[in-house]
Amino acid sequence: MNILVDTSAFSDYGRGNNKELEAWFKPEHQLIIPLIALGELRAGFAAGSRRSENEKILQRFLDAPNVITVGLSDETTHELANIYLQLRKSGTPIGANDMWIASIAKELELTVLTTDTDFSYVKGLKLMVIDKVRD
Repeated sequence: MNILVDTSAFSDYGRGNNKELEAWFKPEHQLIIPLIALGELRAGFAAGSRRSENEKILQRFLDAPNVITVGLSDETTHELANIYLQLRKSGTPIGANDMWIASIAKELELTVLTTDTDFSYVKGLKLMVIDKVRD
């Protein structure tokens, strides 16, 4: 199964305390991570106290043969415009980065693996929402 990994899913996976989420980070799944999510992760690493350790974990993940990164295309911008308009009309805004991530997922017809319920506001987006484990 091809799955687009959201920032929240990777972050929870990295904490190692969510067995339901960890099941999706197996070699039999093709994991796609958008560059937007990589930027969010690295920004979080920069603001944290474990930057080097977190970067090593991320790099091991990125080096796995079942992981690929994807960027933006012209089609992504059209998807973004549609999502933006739909959310604006429904009065359910979400963050700009999440709109970009949703746009990539819609363009590539991928399911988003996330622990973030904001994605549920995007009509037609395929989601796999895993509950966060509370510390």
